[in-house]
Amino acid sequence: MKSIMQKEKECYLCRMEAEAQGYYGELPHTGLHRHHVIYGKGNRKKSEKYGLWVYLCAARHHEYGPEAVHNNKENRMVLCQIAQEAFEQKYPRSLFIQEFGISYLDESKITEKEKNRQQDTIEDGFIRIETGLDKLPF
Repeated sequence: MKSIMQKEKECYLCRMEAEAQGYYGELPHTGLHRHHVIYGKGNRKKSEKYGLWVYLCAARHHEYGPEAVHNNKENRMVLCQIAQEAFEQKYPRSLFIQEFGISYLDESKITEKEKNRQQDTIEDGFIRIETGLDKLPF
């Protein structure tokens, strides 16, 4: 599906920075990677289905460097919030939560554990749950 987050083929985060500095001209169209904003086991396909993806420059904002969304939690959260806002222009919040298991827009209700949920996913698709059983005396 086409992205519901962006129309131009340019780095989404470079565009945000350029506009913040008052530049609205053209940005490079090459060296871009397609980034599925809500990723993790099964979520990449859902991001594709709902158009929750953007182009990011590979060198600075996608995979490499301190500002890259795969290295920078703050930039990743900003994109997740923008993705949810775009999603909610077409669908209800309850569907977003049903599909992705979290709301990035209601920060007061997101625990640190939920924020890191994607990192806790293990290979077979299950989520690790703190049971306290590792602290039993036997």
